Amino acid sequence: MIKKLKNKLGNYKQKLKKHLEEVVRIKTSPHSIASGFALGTAIAVLPTFGLGVFIGLLFLLIFKKVSKVSMLIAFAIWNPLVLFSLYGLSYKIGDLILGDLPVKTYKFWLWNQLFNYSRRFLIGNLISTILITTASYILIYFLAKKYQKKYKKIIKESV
Repeated sequence: MIKKLKNKLGNYKQKLKKHLEEVVRIKTSPHSIASGFALGTAIAVLPTFGLGVFIGLLFLLIFKKVSKVSMLIAFAIWNPLVLFSLYGLSYKIGDLILGDLPVKTYKFWLWNQLFNYSRRFLIGNLISTILITTASYILIYFLAKKYQKKYKKIIKESV
């Protein structure tokens, strides 16, 4: 059982590494690559209720200089299985922030629960999204810059 889990984690690690390598090999500026990846990350991590791809396409129409490939790869990395664990963390962050804040009550019990839990989740998710998006931009920017510098050096040496 543990061996299977290690194999699955190893496979996921390899896929993640492959996707990140694909991102940094794009032949646009590191800023464009990192912006596309960060934008894809933000859209994927926010709870868009299945509309993330359409929102992403809309943003691609608005922001022409954003790398489309890196945005799509971000969507692939932030798949629903990864997001499921992140959503639990988002709720915990929101619960930590709101703590014992008085809850507004409604006549319907279900509405009370929905409002209370969704408010905590959305606040935590917004904070998580900002932190993860910022970290992904920085990581991808420096990886792309490093790879492109190395790539240019290899081309100059071979000519």
